[in-house]
Amino acid sequence: MSGRGALSPGRGGGNIAREAGIQIPKYANGVNLLIEHRPDLALSDSQFTRIIAVKRALDSTNAPLVRKLDSVQHLFKAGTPMFSSPSAQRRDSLSNARALVSETVGTIRDNIAAWRDRAYATLLPVQLTRAREIEDKAEKAAAEENQRASGRRSR
Repeated sequence: MSGRGALSPGRGGGNIAREAGIQIPKYANGVNLLIEHRPDLALSDSQFTRIIAVKRALDSTNAPLVRKLDSVQHLFKAGTPMFSSPSAQRRDSLSNARALVSETVGTIRDNIAAWRDRAYATLLPVQLTRAREIEDKAEKAAAEENQRASGRRSR
């Protein structure tokens, strides 16, 4: 025996196929990208120090929102069993949770944009151009990941 119990993998009540629960969309954080790409951007020590201060303020602003998203995702992690009809209450609850996620992610994105602009204000023009390229690439990657996740969810 493999130590996994009497049931083989893929069998038993714990492996019922389920629709996806609440998915949190991916998003790029321009402030974090500045820190991650410090060498590429050739940030000076003073620029880096100011950007770290901006990151701390952004993290403090977004921390309660991220905790809220984590709680909602955890609460609705399992989704509903495939080929079953969720109750009206469950459907309403999922709908409300999706709306909350959308609103909360929107607020997080707004916060990131505001603090990113403060961080961008510390950059030289050549650094700013490169930082925008890096962020655009990260945004495209996040959008593609969200699209793939959305496709998996709608199957």
